[in-house]
Amino acid sequence: MASDKVTPIQQAATSVRKAEGKLWRDCADMSAWHRRSLGGALRSTQAAICGLQEMTGVLLAFWQSRAKDSLTAGQQLAACDSPEAALEIQLEYAGAMLQAGADEFVRLHALGGRILADVLVPPARPVVAAKTGPAPGAALAA
Repeated sequence: MASDKVTPIQQAATSVRKAEGKLWRDCADMSAWHRRSLGGALRSTQAAICGLQEMTGVLLAFWQSRAKDSLTAGQQLAACDSPEAALEIQLEYAGAMLQAGADEFVRLHALGGRILADVLVPPARPVVAAKTGPAPGAALAA
């Protein structure tokens, strides 16, 4: 009969309330998941930025030391009195430059690996970049 297929209003209301409660719990779970995901993405991005700043500082220090060594080699060449001595200075400089470059790339490889690990598995707390000097424009304000 047709009356056997009719759902009583109380049963329908209870069913709707259960579904509505589940929907709200699911929304709250999804909201918490998005919040955690966004927090992880922000920590990961901050770790990448801090790591790249560190790598830039390391590279700048390396190239500054290479520039100083180049100036020293240039002064030695200027004071040189024979072609054999000049060749010896150039060979010493080239060997030192090659060794310093190889050592620096080993350091950069290790630093890059650490940065990648921090980006892929960000720390639980945000990474705080260490201040290396006054803020840009601070000298102008003084």
